[in-house]
Amino acid sequence: MKTLLKLTVALSMLLPCFAYASTLEEGLRLFKDEEYEDAALTLYSVLQNDPNPDNRDQAIIYLGETLVRMDLLVPGLFYFQNIFEVGRANRYYLNAIEGLMTVQEKLHDQLLVPTLFDNNLDPKGFGQLDSGRIAKVNFMIGQLKYRQGKKREAKAYLSAVGSENRFIWAKSKYLLGLLAAKEQRDEDSIAEFQAVLDGIPANSIIEQETRIRNLAQVAIGRQLYGLERYEESAAAYANVPRFSEAWFSSMYEGAWAYYKQENYGRALGELHSVTSPYFTSFFIPEAYVIQGITYFVNCQWDRVRRAVETYKSTYSPVKVSLNEYLGTNKESAKSYYEDVVSLGGGIPAEVARDVRKSFKFREYHYMLEHMKWESRKVAAVSEWSNSRLADDLMAVIEDNLSGFETLVGNWTKGQIGARLDSLKNFESQIDLIDLEVSEAEVTWLDAGRETLKGRRARLPRPDIESDQWQHWSFRQEYWKGELGYFQHSIRSECE
Repeated sequence: MKTLLKLTVALSMLLPCFAYASTLEEGLRLFKDEEYEDAALTLYSVLQNDPNPDNRDQAIIYLGETLVRMDLLVPGLFYFQNIFEVGRANRYYLNAIEGLMTVQEKLHDQLLVPTLFDNNLDPKGFGQLDSGRIAKVNFMIGQLKYRQGKKREAKAYLSAVGSENRFIWAKSKYLLGLLAAKEQRDEDSIAEFQAVLDGIPANSIIEQETRIRNLAQVAIGRQLYGLERYEESAAAYANVPRFSEAWFSSMYEGAWAYYKQENYGRALGELHSVTSPYFTSFFIPEAYVIQGITYFVNCQWDRVRRAVETYKSTYSPVKVSLNEYLGTNKESAKSYYEDVVSLGGGIPAEVARDVRKSFKFREYHYMLEHMKWESRKVAAVSEWSNSRLADDLMAVIEDNLSGFETLVGNWTKGQIGARLDSLKNFESQIDLIDLEVSEAEVTWLDAGRETLKGRRARLPRPDIESDQWQHWSFRQEYWKGELGYFQHSIRSECE
């Protein structure tokens, strides 16, 4: 009897193992058949109850992959993380890394997965990946270090990025160019940006490639301007494709380069474009500063006054509103993000739109909206109704969403504050121009000269650069195709 009892106990202990093994097989079958809702429930059951650690690890990997296939990326990240943090001793370690990289790409994530890789870096483990994935990991960590201000570490990771993936390599070179610029290694900076232009063809039809190429083109213009190579700087700005994301900034920055060459007609032409109705929603206080200075050096006091008045009527109220807005105690950091999205809460619409144009904001916005969608998705899966799986997934999503909302909210507040600082700076410059033009007018009046100008005589038309151009007088109508091609006829009235 004792022997039989022992055998019975042994059998009762073994039966669940067989049962759970068959449950794992069922979960894998459902996964392969793309019955993901049921597969997730079955694999979750294995994870919770199977005493075999290898079965549980396999269930975790496939559960993570199942959730990713359902576009539930944050819970997928959570399960891959469980395996990844164990380290390369786990047989599914590389599978976890692959899963995390998939999540990073699909979620447009520049923070969660890169931070996870940075905190758990194992060169031998990551070294088992193929060269393309190694390059991507190096870039992710390098970009993270760059944003954290850890320049030396950022440079080391970014320099290790190979050319297996042209886009990743180009982004690395661009950030290396920015690092060199911060360290005032101007020629090195230009060389890195030029490498981007050489590596990405001008006729590329891949949006993300053309974006980084255009950013590099603008960056070259800025570096050349800082080196006082104004003609080259203007040429670099002029090479930015029209109507690209970087084109707007290239025009008003290029206006400075033309101004420094005393090519005032071309400078004013660029400003004519950026202040046109086409860019009404853009945040461009600097344009009126350049405009005022350009007219000032040509002693056209009435036009200086017009630029000053336009600035003050447009942006002085914005500065006041921003001061009030940032002086208000918000219930939570995420309120700043929500105000920018909704154009509400008292934030000036011009500033909110300008923040929304930021590529980083758009990436953050995508992540937050996707997390909210994931929460709704989990709640909507009928097979998971009142299940522990749904509760766990919802908890993971809500926890990450809450933390990320705070992070993005604080970042957004910083962006709003930066625009207030720029307005304070530009207003100081406008006030100085206003003061100087008043003093100049007094000097002229003391000398018996007229300060008010009536209708000016028509000046000769500007030189036409080539036979590809045609002169067309501006008739108070703006045509989209003419933007970026304006040039003013202007003559100094100082004598």
